[in-house]
Formats: sequence, structure tokens, C-alpha cells
Amino acid sequence: MLARCLSASLLGFDAIPVTVEVDLAPGLPGLQLVGLPDAAIQESRERVRAALRNSGFRGPLVRVVVNLAPADLRKEGPCFDLPIALALLVASGQLDATVLRGLWCAGELGLDGSIRPCRGILAIACQAAEQKARGLVVAGEDAAEASLVDDLTVISANTLHDLVKSLKVSRELGENHPSKASMLATPSAPPPPPTSSSSPNCSSPNTPLAHLPGQRVARQGLALAAAGGHHLLLVGPPGCGKTHLAHQLPALLPPLKRQESLEITRLHSIAGLTRGHGQLIRTRPFRSPHHTTTSAALLGGGAHPRPGELSLAHGGVLFLDEMAEFPRSLLDQLRQPLEEGAIWLSRSRQRCRFPSRVTLVAATNPCPCGWAGDPRCTCSELKRKRYWNRLSGPLLDRLDLQLKLEVPAADNLRHCFGEDATDLEPRLNAETILQARERMMERNPDQRTNRDLDAKALYESGQFSAETIDRWEAVVHARRLSLRSGLRLLRVARSVADLRASESVDVADLASALCFRSFDLEQS
Repeated sequence: MLARCLSASLLGFDAIPVTVEVDLAPGLPGLQLVGLPDAAIQESRERVRAALRNSGFRGPLVRVVVNLAPADLRKEGPCFDLPIALALLVASGQLDATVLRGLWCAGELGLDGSIRPCRGILAIACQAAEQKARGLVVAGEDAAEASLVDDLTVISANTLHDLVKSLKVSRELGENHPSKASMLATPSAPPPPPTSSSSPNCSSPNTPLAHLPGQRVARQGLALAAAGGHHLLLVGPPGCGKTHLAHQLPALLPPLKRQESLEITRLHSIAGLTRGHGQLIRTRPFRSPHHTTTSAALLGGGAHPRPGELSLAHGGVLFLDEMAEFPRSLLDQLRQPLEEGAIWLSRSRQRCRFPSRVTLVAATNPCPCGWAGDPRCTCSELKRKRYWNRLSGPLLDRLDLQLKLEVPAADNLRHCFGEDATDLEPRLNAETILQARERMMERNPDQRTNRDLDAKALYESGQFSAETIDRWEAVVHARRLSLRSGLRLLRVARSVADLRASESVDVADLASALCFRSFDLEQS
């Protein structure tokens, strides 16, 4: 007898529909799995047998063949335990076939018949909703996460015995009392957004930039990074505030929209970081990998690719502290993802994509000892050049804001305690940055940030004065800027104008943007 059950397999950011086919035929008892299953799925034979027996069901005493279609797609993970078990019950006559019609299933089985959570449930739920599934069957711990998807009926249970019992009851009630059947599994509504007390990391609209004595330009650069989405490079000696500045950026970014929260939560679910939480991620991610991290850990990868730190920072901030200590070959692999906002991972039999639209903040010392330009520096000029050459020109080209920081003078240190802090400059806060972001979203095509504007869109919507363009051409010629660097200079100037609520970009805005190109002359 042949039975089918629907499920899905993760492939990058997507979930690919998979049909689990079970065939019972005369022959020696045994269970054979085909359809490119990985080791975890091969081991499901023993888990499914024990779970059926310990849940009070008959185990198969004939030859069983389980096919995972499409056969040319590699499948991985234990999420196929539950659909295999349910299809076996249908094939053996212990469950009616109509019960599984249109249902998707995903879950791991324990030997005692318990249903355990598995990673990537949110991606599977999104695919099930897109395919107009009648419902999605998951473990009890995964029910809240699956319910984040609108217009999807979620059915959950803690054990295989309870699940089969409820499916049988729903079928009987469905035939005689449709209204009662609908009470067993209703389309789940998304949970209400958490309040500020339940999300302590959420920023208030009036969150100010923390005061750093003597770092006025750095604070302005951080505001530009938050408003326009620009990548930021901070170069300075130890203790000048580079790490402190980077950690402030997530709180200054605009609040997440629901679609953004869903994407970020989905990525973390695929990485296995959301099990048992069942709530949308409402705060901007902040990821800070160590400089000893591997390529697979930073960019994503593995035999069955999973998202790396770059993708886990999607929608938020990727902070590379001590950037010059990262291998140059690893840093250069960031160039294309930073441009495209996504990373493609290719394997011999598959190619998958993870979104990676991040704001990059990089921090590094100016030399190996960290004290370049100070009497304490012990590095030779050759040593400094070798250290700086670890950062390639094409990568630096992609960093819109480049700042040199200095250790604050002793007479400014009292401002760390808040004394006379308001006398230094008007306080920039998240509300001002949000207003600038809203202005550029209304003006720019497709609601893109200034960082994402191509040359044509920048010219058409940038509103640059003729004098500004003339001065820009002179700067590009004098500093021998590349086309990419020149366009990035205009984008930063547009963000400067947005922060001061100006519709047009004048020469003063261009001059301010030039303050954030500290290393053009050194590279030329």
C-alpha cells in the first residue's frame, strides 16, 4: 500500500517542498530510505520504529520503502521523522489517508514517541502558507514560532499518540460537525508585539548618542551610518571609543517593520537559535565575530549550508573589531555581499542564498602596537604599511565613512561624567535619525536608503545643486577617487543634507561628507 505526507527541506533561506512516500510490500521486514537523505534522516529508521512501538501502534512487519521526492535534492535533519511515521500509519491502515490530505508535517521523534522541535520551522511555515497548505503539524514547542505566519493553521502535539488521536477526532467531527472541527485547529493570529518592558534592548525614539569627549565628528559619523545605512570604518589607538561607538548603532537604527522582523527571525530559526522562543525578533541584530573566525562561520557554509555571522546580522550591525587582524582573503570575500545585500553559497550539487543586508562597522588600530603618531609607538614605517595593507583598496572603497579617532585630552575627560555635555553640540538622537530616514524613503525610488541608490537614481532624486556637482568633480580629480568612491561621497553628502532636513544638497554638505573620507589621500 502507498501513502504520502507533505513536508519540506531547508535550502539556504528557502524551504523546498518534499513529498514523503511510503510503500509497504511483501518481503523481509526492513525500512529503506531513498531520495538523497543525510545521516540524520537515515537514523530516523530506528527512531520511527521505536516511537511507533512505544506509542501503542503496530510496527511494519513487511518491506518498507520510504522515498523523499524530489529525489535529486539533498535532504538533511531529523524533521522528516514525523511525516515518515504518519505516512507509515496510513500505509498500514492505522490512520485514514484523508486525515493527511493537504497537511504539512515537520518534527523529530523521540524513542518514547515524543515530538521534538527542529530548526527552520518558520521557513517551513512560510512555504506551507505560500503553497496554501490545509495546516502545518509541528511539535508543541514549535507551535508559537509557526504561528507567526499569517493565514496558516498550526496543529501541534507533544507526543505521537496524542497527535494521531486529535487527527482522528478532527476527522470525525469534520464529517458530522464542521463547526466543532474548526475549533480544534484555527488559523493562528500573530502574537502581540512585546512591550518595552519585555524588550529591554528596544530603543526609545529619544535615545541620544552617548557622549564621548573629543569625538564630535565620530558621533556625527555614527548618526550618518544610522540614517543612510552607510558602512563605517573607525581607526584609532586603544581606548579612544571605537567599540563603544559601534555598540550604540543598533539603538539608533529605525524600529523593525513586521516583514523585517519575520526575515530576521526566519534566519535565526534556520540557524537553530530560536528554539522554544516563539516570538518575532524585535531588535536590530548586533554580531561581533572574533578575528580568528573561519570563512564558513563568517559567511555561512558547511555540507548543508547554514547562515554565518554576516547573514545573522541581516537588518542590523556587523561589527568587525580589530579588522586588520582578520585574514585579508576573508575580508575580501565580504565585498560582493556588501554590494548586493545577499550572499550566494555554491556547492557541487546545490546553490543557495542568504540575505545579508547589514550596516558594517569596522574598527582597527593604526599600527600593530596601536599608537601610531604617539611617542609610545614602537613600529617602523615599513611595519605600519604592512599592517595597513592587510585592508585591500577595493574593500576600503566600499566603506562610505572613514574616520580617524584620537585619545581625548585630559581636560575633556570630565565630560564622561556628563558635566557640560550639552555645551558641546546639539544632541543627536534616534528621533532625528528616524525623521531623516523617513525623508529619504519618501524621496528615493523603491524606498531605498541613500547607500543603496545607483548612479541614475542618485542623480534623479539627489537634488544636487550645479555648484555642488562642479565641486564634486574637482574633488574626484584632485583626490583621484574611483567611480565607486566618488558616488559614495555623493551619497554621504545626501545623507548629511537629510540629517539637517534640507531638500537640496549644497557645497557645505559635500564638504561635511569629505570629512569622513580620511584615507583617500593615503591610498592615492
